[in-house]
Amino acid sequence: MSSDSPKRDPKKGTGRECGCHDPAKLVMVSDYLKRTVSERPYAFILESLNERLELDKVDKKLASVGVIPVPHDFDLHKFTDEKSVAFVPYCCKPFDCPSNAEGGRKSNKCQAIGGQCDHMFCSIGRFIAVAKKLGVKEFHVIESDAGLFKWLSEKQSEGYRHTIGVACEFAVSYALEVIHGQLGFDGVILTINGDKCKSKEEYSESDAIDRDRLTFIDEWTIATLEDLANQIISENGNGNQNGRLTANNRT
Repeated sequence: MSSDSPKRDPKKGTGRECGCHDPAKLVMVSDYLKRTVSERPYAFILESLNERLELDKVDKKLASVGVIPVPHDFDLHKFTDEKSVAFVPYCCKPFDCPSNAEGGRKSNKCQAIGGQCDHMFCSIGRFIAVAKKLGVKEFHVIESDAGLFKWLSEKQSEGYRHTIGVACEFAVSYALEVIHGQLGFDGVILTINGDKCKSKEEYSESDAIDRDRLTFIDEWTIATLEDLANQIISENGNGNQNGRLTANNRT
């Protein structure tokens, strides 16, 4: 979901329309980008992201709490109007998640997806509840890049067009080139806090095994997304079709 992705020729179409992306090739692209990113200092990655995500055009309140629309003028009404998905990294799962017994933290098992989670300290559960308010019906817990890209490619072929992606800055710095630039998804990024990966080595290890890192979606981030969702629900309930809400003209 990078703003500096190569411009597409509308006459040629996109992978979104033909559903022709090979997940294995997407992984090769992400691995190349990951190697390139890993050669840069972490501070440079963050500075580059500011430019690529056009944060100077994003509502400062949104950006300050980690809610970043991509592109910057993305209209959140699209989540309710069209088919949308959401994903969150396994490192946000609590160590005592009830689903861990079935497949460990690195699995797509999540009681919150089925609305059955009552864990008091899991940010995934509340995130999923808010995403459902926006109309998202398909969710994925990321166990690896390859698994995420395969799932997104399948959802793209089924007509899904938008996503709410949860990730650390290191992942955003390269993976969104695949998700937005190659697969054509747009939507919203939620950045995470906690024990995040800050290098290729840390990320690669975390991609392969559970390194016992614990991250979370900040309370203010979720609260802001819920505020936006409630505003959209209110507008839809009132039949208000004027002044469509975008993430950067929120009132």
